[in-house]
Amino acid sequence: MVGVCFWVNIILVINLCLAKPKDCPIICTCLGQYVDCGSKKFETIPLNIPKWATHLDLQNNNIKNITNVNWKHLSGLKELILNKNSIVSIPNDVLQYQSQLRILELNRNKIKAIEALNFNSLKNLSTLKLKRNHITELKDGAFYGLEKIEKLLLDYNYLKIVSKSWQYGLETLKELSISHNYIEKIDDDSWEFCRILSLLDLSFNKLKSIESDTFRNLDQLQRLFLNNNNITFIKENAFIHLPRLRFLNLSNNKIYWTVEDASGVFQGLNHLAKFHLAGNNIKTINADAFLGLKNVTFLNLTNNNITTIQNNAFAEMPLLKELIINTTNLLCDCNLTWFIDWLNLKQMKNQSAVCLYPDWLRGQSLLQVTSNLTCDELPKPRLIQEPEAAIMALKGENIQLNCKAVSSASNTMTFIWRKDNVEIFNPNVKVKSRSYGDGNATEIISILNLTDIENKHAGKYQCVVSNSYGTTYSQKTTISVLVYPAFTKVPKNVTVRAGETVKWECAATGEPPPEIAWHKDGGNDFPAARERRMQVMPMDDVFFIVNAKPIDVGMYSCTAHNPAGMIFANASLIVEERPSLEKRMMDKEVSAGEHIVLQCKARGIPKPTITWLKDGELIIPTERHFFIHDNQMVIIVDSVQSDSGNYECYLNNTIGDEIGRSRIVVKPITYEKSNMMGIIIISVVCCAVLTSIIWVVIIYQTRRKIATPVMQTEMQEIPDPMDRSRTHQLQHHLYPDNVSDQSSCKDSGTGDSAKRSSDNLAPDEFTAVNDSDVEPNNSQIPLLLYPTNHNRIVPTTSSACDASPNCEDVKVE
Repeated sequence: MVGVCFWVNIILVINLCLAKPKDCPIICTCLGQYVDCGSKKFETIPLNIPKWATHLDLQNNNIKNITNVNWKHLSGLKELILNKNSIVSIPNDVLQYQSQLRILELNRNKIKAIEALNFNSLKNLSTLKLKRNHITELKDGAFYGLEKIEKLLLDYNYLKIVSKSWQYGLETLKELSISHNYIEKIDDDSWEFCRILSLLDLSFNKLKSIESDTFRNLDQLQRLFLNNNNITFIKENAFIHLPRLRFLNLSNNKIYWTVEDASGVFQGLNHLAKFHLAGNNIKTINADAFLGLKNVTFLNLTNNNITTIQNNAFAEMPLLKELIINTTNLLCDCNLTWFIDWLNLKQMKNQSAVCLYPDWLRGQSLLQVTSNLTCDELPKPRLIQEPEAAIMALKGENIQLNCKAVSSASNTMTFIWRKDNVEIFNPNVKVKSRSYGDGNATEIISILNLTDIENKHAGKYQCVVSNSYGTTYSQKTTISVLVYPAFTKVPKNVTVRAGETVKWECAATGEPPPEIAWHKDGGNDFPAARERRMQVMPMDDVFFIVNAKPIDVGMYSCTAHNPAGMIFANASLIVEERPSLEKRMMDKEVSAGEHIVLQCKARGIPKPTITWLKDGELIIPTERHFFIHDNQMVIIVDSVQSDSGNYECYLNNTIGDEIGRSRIVVKPITYEKSNMMGIIIISVVCCAVLTSIIWVVIIYQTRRKIATPVMQTEMQEIPDPMDRSRTHQLQHHLYPDNVSDQSSCKDSGTGDSAKRSSDNLAPDEFTAVNDSDVEPNNSQIPLLLYPTNHNRIVPTTSSACDASPNCEDVKVE
């Protein structure tokens, strides 16, 4: 009985669960709050969907249009599935009542565009699926309003560009899938509004390059799918914006060169763990190919015809545990010995690595090679000539780049020329080859001709030579296309007034764009620069000097310089200034007879003319009026009272005029009492001195006249020896000895001495001599006169002795 009751209860519960609610549409299936109306060939949304439904499935019908009338009563919907219908567009606010909707699927419809604000009312939507539609355009703000969106699927559409305009409002998005579209370009800063994105799928598109800012702002990204594109170029450090990336798939592209030649391409992927590089036509693994991948544990290199693996190529992957290689073209020579040892050390024994060379090892697994590997021959191409590191060419010239390679194998070598890491399509190339060494070795040269050089030819060129044994890359040659500078704006001569602003324009074209520089008077000394009055506007090609001053006057040169050459253009600057006085003229008072000096030191541009006026009358040069220093100074000599007056210095140039004034007062000569007394004393002294001099001259002349006859008389008459005593006495009486206490040995000669010389004249009592004892012939013996009393020497010999031989000299004492 108990068992029967148990089964009855089970049946009742099942029936209750499977029973349709009373308001469930007949054609649909309901289970709890789930309503399934899929595959019912509906062309419109059923109107009788119960309002309690939270999950509604309408996929695989023929619904073409949806309007807000259909959903007004379904405000509790959390999931809406509209896959595989014929919906063409989504009207704005069509789901305005479905604010609780979490999942919306619109896959496999015919939607062509997502208009702005189509989903504005779906504030709680977390998943939006729009796969396999005909979407060609996402309008600006197409997903604005999706405040809680986390997953957006746009696979299998016709999108061509990823731009940030349609991502506006996707700040909460974590997963974005845009695979199987036609995306060729990702705009800069496209991910500005998707900063927390963790998964990005861009596989199966038409991307050709990854630039340095392609993934800017995606520092939270962990999984990135770029497989099956046409990527041929990856900028160095293009992945530095992905520090948290753990999975990267670059399979089936054309980025062989990133592994064969470039280094540092994968820098910044410090947390990358799984890396797929399958199907990239890689032949050589460069020693620096995997720099920065220190945390990689899985590396997929399948479907690459790898021939050479350089020494320690995987040293940057110390955590590598799984390496997948399936090549049959390995060059098994001595350079591959390290790789065998490394595989054994890492215990990676499931590799499909087969030798192609040498012939006796062809088809043998690398891990089964037991003999020593040698390097007797070098079948891989070797470059013996490559282009220069840098070439500068003028626009319009022709250039040739030569690349020569040799190989010990007879296999055909092929050349590829690349520009900026991208293969040049249909280049103008000449190839010459020759065989040597019994035909077992080959030398080949490739010449790239670049004619009529233009700006588009500038870039980095590289030749790549390869054969079945490997690939060799030349150094990169940088070609710079130069165009001689040419002015598009030339500065002109400028004349301004002091205080105004000087403006010059100077611009030039050329390749590379020339640098514009300014010079003053052939040098770099700019007074305006020192005083911070100079401004250069490089974006506007304008040069300013504010508050122009006379020190700014000069010749300014604008130079345009690039590697092709330099040109210059000159322009003069004239700063006009009103006349002015450097120093104010001062009033003066002078005495009559003094010189008057008036200075009018002027400045101004143009140089002002100077005119002097006195009391309004023009001053002209005279024997007393002199003008010097370009009329800046006037000198009046021997001033007189009439020179008093108001003097004016009138300055004038084309800008204006200026007047300097000075009042001159010439005072007459006046003498004070003290000065007059001094003049009188000096006059008296001068008269006394002059009188004394005159008396001295008279006395001297008088004595001279008297002395001459006496000498003649004494020489003519010879005195008697008996009379000598008398003569001596007479002389002694007339000329007493002055060497005594009462006489003076010195005479002033002025006639004023207290001890006047006795040589002046004989005393009055001796004015006549009447001596009876004197012979008549000697009665008139004159007095003997001498110039002074200091040298009284009587002639020792008379003239009579000269006539008589018996005469003795008479000495008068």
